[in-house]
Amino acid sequence: MGNRRRGGWQWWLLLLLCLPPALWACAGQGGRPTPPPTSPSRDGEPLATSVPATPSVPQVDLTLTEKDVTIAPLPLRAGFPFTVTAVIHNHSPLPAVGVPLMVYISAAQEQIGFTSFLQVLTVTLPATQSVPVAVPVHWNFAGGEHRFWVQVNRLPRVWQPHTPTYPEANVEDNVVSLDLMIEPFDAYVSTLCPGRVDVEVGPTDVLPEPNARRVSVWVHNLGNRAVYNLPVVVIGNNLSGIAYTPAIPPCGGTAQVAVNLDRSFQEGESLTVQINPGEWADALQEDNFANNAVTVVAGLAPGMALPPGSGLEDYDFGLTTADIEMPEPWIAVVTVRNLGTRDAAMVPVLIENQAGRKLTDAIPLVRGNGLGVAAFRIGYLWTRGGTLTFTINPADAKGAYPEANRQNNVATITLP
Repeated sequence: MGNRRRGGWQWWLLLLLCLPPALWACAGQGGRPTPPPTSPSRDGEPLATSVPATPSVPQVDLTLTEKDVTIAPLPLRAGFPFTVTAVIHNHSPLPAVGVPLMVYISAAQEQIGFTSFLQVLTVTLPATQSVPVAVPVHWNFAGGEHRFWVQVNRLPRVWQPHTPTYPEANVEDNVVSLDLMIEPFDAYVSTLCPGRVDVEVGPTDVLPEPNARRVSVWVHNLGNRAVYNLPVVVIGNNLSGIAYTPAIPPCGGTAQVAVNLDRSFQEGESLTVQINPGEWADALQEDNFANNAVTVVAGLAPGMALPPGSGLEDYDFGLTTADIEMPEPWIAVVTVRNLGTRDAAMVPVLIENQAGRKLTDAIPLVRGNGLGVAAFRIGYLWTRGGTLTFTINPADAKGAYPEANRQNNVATITLP
């Protein structure tokens, strides 16, 4: 009995002696439970817990200065292609693979239907070397002031998931911005005919249309310089009307102008047609003003569909599905071929989707026995999986060119 009590109080004494070290151990851990021991390896040493590291992307060190960017041929002219060449310097001892390069050109004052040029491509730059990159530009730029950007390894943030850039300490020296002056179409001079400025209209170039209360006039450009926006004035007995020409190519180019009159007229009335009146303050100065006016009698001359000299063989446009590309969403680049012998300015284009929505525009220049390239925004017509039909030089379009063969003027594509 006494031995049992002695053993009990000895056990309590032993517990009190062991409790403080245990409490001190817990306090040393900040009250947190002691982590479990690491699992021993086969040789008895503990295995270290490892977290997979994210692979680092090597930094690049690139530069692009204003003197590294050239444009040729100069001067730039509306409707003519040119090439932008950028020399990119890689100062890093490591090569840079897949670096994005962006070229962007926009008008200082954008007009309705204007489409800016944008191209993004990737280039490989060897270590410590400078690499020239050429970017051809085929676009429907009109004349006037434009703004031009070239950027390497620097893109808008929203593009990063599609075209990532490299880490770089300084990207401020990766951008070049310049002003571009593009000469308007009337600066185009041809070598196919002698040097002069001369437009002409004759009696057979005037077609009065009493039922429509208008007069159709064909204006010929005999000079070697393109002209556009020339006034065409029709005057009769207490009636008048005025319209302006589209761009007319040089060396025999022809443009049709429909002049609406302010009152109706009858057969037998006399009408006087004058183009580019020389006495007007802003008239185009010509070498010969004597062939700029003609008087006709409405309804007495035989009707005509096309005036002599309009030259059906001068224009023969063609388009295929392969000539339509979409380098960017909602932008279509169209290449038109001209088997005719004369240059054509502002060739009308009609784009229509399967729902009947239409978009009209024009190609600034399609050269004779050559090409014309233009870009159009087609977001208004876009329907996923739908179709777009492109018609070049529609017969009923304003400013349409006379053309004998229109069988190859239409192409249809399917949208992605």
